[in-house]
Amino acid sequence: MKKLIIAVTMLAGLGLNAAAYFDGGLTGTTGPGGYKGMNLNLVIGSGNLALEPSLATYTSDDLIDTYRIYTLRAAWEAEKYTIGAFAGTTPKVNNYTNVFAGGDITFSLTPGSGGHSRLAGPGSRGDAGSGKGVTRIDVGAGLKQTLHTDSSGTTDKKTGQTEGSLFAGAKILMINLSASFTGYKYGDEDFAPQVFVSGLNFVQAAKPSSSVNVKLDLPGQPLVTPFVSYTGSKYKGAEDSSAYLFGAYIDLSMVTANIGYQIFSQNSHSNSFITVGAGLKF
Repeated sequence: MKKLIIAVTMLAGLGLNAAAYFDGGLTGTTGPGGYKGMNLNLVIGSGNLALEPSLATYTSDDLIDTYRIYTLRAAWEAEKYTIGAFAGTTPKVNNYTNVFAGGDITFSLTPGSGGHSRLAGPGSRGDAGSGKGVTRIDVGAGLKQTLHTDSSGTTDKKTGQTEGSLFAGAKILMINLSASFTGYKYGDEDFAPQVFVSGLNFVQAAKPSSSVNVKLDLPGQPLVTPFVSYTGSKYKGAEDSSAYLFGAYIDLSMVTANIGYQIFSQNSHSNSFITVGAGLKF
């Protein structure tokens, strides 16, 4: 899977024409217990077609080794809708591995002109073209299927995980408001897999049952777009959690940057995670 993702990305780069665009960024996250995460996300597009290869890594004092998640998403981004499909894998580390695939669709009820990104869902990239009139509304849904495997015992333990999500975003005057709901179902629940819960900037060994995220952006400020978000999650066999994220995007035309501070609370304990990133687009 990793070699396939690299090969497809290279072929896409060779086939781009003068109307192509590029958007890429590298973001790092640090947290308690020696937690370190990194996300490299690229968008390589031409016309309505976009390829989005990404690499996410994470480790901590408890995990010791570094886990890597390779993903490739392809999307058709028309004026009124975006359709995407993706697949990826986490190669085996400490007897753990996973493979996943899924898809998503987003509709712009009041589409803008000339923009590729949406206000919510996998097609959102921090900025979106303005809608007709004073309001833009994007709505969509996504589905992801993951197979987690633990081979530390005499027989493999497998947990199938299905994620279904609904999301929406609205641009009202100078405010961008987005929200999402994600529900999770499992097959054999032999162990707690490593997962990114929607709205959280770090990986957990957990079995979430649902997650709600609400995010407010304030674009239009000179160079800086501050934002705040809330994520509430429920789990199987664990207490509910809540998280608040405060941060800002910085846009210097071709160069972008972002910073975030997330406070995660569960079981009467709180932990903080700091995220810093930079990117390039043209």
